[in-house]
Amino acid sequence: MLRAGCQLLTQSTLPTGKTVGNSFALEFVRWRRKPRWLPVAKSKMFRVPERKKQSEEERTELMRLHNQYKTQLRSVRQFLREEVVRHEETSTADHIVLTPEQEEAEFQKCLDANDAWNAAIAKERDQRLAKEREKKVAYVQERLELGQLREEERKEQANQRVLLEIERSKNYITRENLDAAIETALANPVDHNFAIDMAGNLYQGRSTSQLPNATPEPNQQVLSN
Repeated sequence: MLRAGCQLLTQSTLPTGKTVGNSFALEFVRWRRKPRWLPVAKSKMFRVPERKKQSEEERTELMRLHNQYKTQLRSVRQFLREEVVRHEETSTADHIVLTPEQEEAEFQKCLDANDAWNAAIAKERDQRLAKEREKKVAYVQERLELGQLREEERKEQANQRVLLEIERSKNYITRENLDAAIETALANPVDHNFAIDMAGNLYQGRSTSQLPNATPEPNQQVLSN
C-alpha cells in the first residue's frame, strides 16, 4: 500500500512535460511484520485464538490420507525386514552347503595368501632395517672419527700449554733462587709513579727536577691528543 501510494503521489505531483530521467520516487521502507524482538501487543496479550472448525468431509479425507500413509510405511518396513531375514538365511545356507574338505581348502588358501603377504612384508622390513643399520653404522663411525680428532686436538693443546708452562718455569722464584731474586729486585727498583704537566708532558718517577719548558729528559714523554 505504501509503495503504491508513493507511486501515485509521485506521478500526480510531477509535471507531465519532464522526462523520465528527471523523475524521482519516494519510497518508505517499513517492516512487513512486527520484528521478533518486540513483545506481544497489549491488545493481543490475553487473546486466545479460536480453533478452526473442521467439516466432516475434510476430517474424513484427512483420516483416509493418514491411514493410507501409515499402511504404506508399514509395508515398506515389513519388506525391508523380510529382505534382511532372506539375506541372513541365504548366507547361512551357503555356508552350510560347504563340505569340510571345501572349508579346509578355503582355509588353506587364506593361509597361503596370508603367508605370502607376511613374506613380502618381512622382505621389505629386512631391506629397510638393513638400510637403517648401514646409516647408523656410518653415523657412529663418523662420530667416532670426529671424537678422535677432537681428542687429538685437545691433547695437542694440552702439550703446548705444558711446554709453555715449562718454559715459563725457568723464571719462577724458588727456594734456591729466592735470595738472588730479592737482591735483583733491590738493585733494580721500579717506580710506577708519574706526573703530567699542563702541556701534557708525562714525567716518570716519584721525584724529578725537569721543568716544563726545558728539553725533555729520557724519563719525560709527550702525551698525544
